[in-house]
Amino acid sequence: MQPDVLITNIGELLTLSPLAMEKRANHVKQADLGILKNAWMKIKGGKIASHGTGTPPELAHGGILCDANGGLVMPGLVDCHTHPVFAGSRAKEFCMRLEGKTYQEIAEAGGGIKNSMTATRAASEQELLAGTTSRLGIFLRHGVTSVEVKSGYGLSVESELKQLRVLRAAAKKSPQHLTVTCLALHAVPPEFKSAASWATEAAEKLLPEVAREHLADCVDAFIENGYFSAGDARPFLDAAKKLGLRIRLHADEFSESGCARLAAEYGAESADHLQFASDSGTAAMGKAGVCAVLLPGTSVYSGIPYTNSRKFVEAGCVVAVATDFNPGSCVADNLPMIATLAALHCKLKPAEAIAAVTYAAAYALRIHDRKGALHAGFDADFIVHQMESHESWLADLGRHVPQQVWIKGQRII
Repeated sequence: MQPDVLITNIGELLTLSPLAMEKRANHVKQADLGILKNAWMKIKGGKIASHGTGTPPELAHGGILCDANGGLVMPGLVDCHTHPVFAGSRAKEFCMRLEGKTYQEIAEAGGGIKNSMTATRAASEQELLAGTTSRLGIFLRHGVTSVEVKSGYGLSVESELKQLRVLRAAAKKSPQHLTVTCLALHAVPPEFKSAASWATEAAEKLLPEVAREHLADCVDAFIENGYFSAGDARPFLDAAKKLGLRIRLHADEFSESGCARLAAEYGAESADHLQFASDSGTAAMGKAGVCAVLLPGTSVYSGIPYTNSRKFVEAGCVVAVATDFNPGSCVADNLPMIATLAALHCKLKPAEAIAAVTYAAAYALRIHDRKGALHAGFDADFIVHQMESHESWLADLGRHVPQQVWIKGQRII
């Protein structure tokens, strides 16, 4: 039995309860932040029990009283697109980009994803687990309490399974909630002559084992020129659906590949990147309920265009924001900083940017029935900042870490 917890002296409490009550994560307005001033919040059994303003309720004997010192309390952050399991360094490629090489040119020269593949294949599970848990710890220090984590640097049946087992082991070690994604279609392995042949191999030999061992919740594919076409990916996506694995997609990052429409067709939970998504693909995503995940850190680090959020908002899409933390195209592991960048460069409004890393991001992972808001019955995942308001948090550019991080009613930091 967990003791009751009472958080008092909250200067500003962001609940996002209006969204949670309506089970809605799109068309976010300022009122949807559910702001309470001079507030308190009560936790029972690791869940949000109640919150309000004025005199707080009494705390049962043995309960934990926590003074927020007039600061900001908000839901734990949700990073819905990361690549934390890998070995090796691609710092040299960053300097190559500074010299004028493009992402595609570096990949064609043997760099990029295949560079990480070589190092990751050579690493032991213990080495990969140590690196992954360390990176998750950095996410946690920034207030991230739920994370989507991808494989994708193994690119063989054996090595993808190794990565996924590492991620499941990391889920047992970390206090954070992890959603595990099998990104087998990240690049074409050197052992295969075509994208289609590897996609078929992954569909027929990898995914059945992933499902049998319960190693992943979702699958993903990088639909892009030089990687996988929509046609290449279909056997893989069909197999995933039959096995009960949910679908996410890397979509239209460098060119219009038809992936936004493919995501809608397959009922994907999210389509991510989306710089070059067509108007018809965007409309189809909105109708199908596919979440648009924006990744501005990749634009900062790799010099590619920013995704314009407005077209997705207007199409009725849920819009989330994530770091895309990875060893090559975005080493940013600071989700609050990324939220500020999304507001600045992807044209998100303040309330949209905050929802994009809390409730909307939880929606992207389909955990919005218990994460991403401080609503009665939800997991008590929250952060305490010594800031006066949500405006201060969004303007901070992720410079200050939270003073406290709580997960399921337990103080982790």
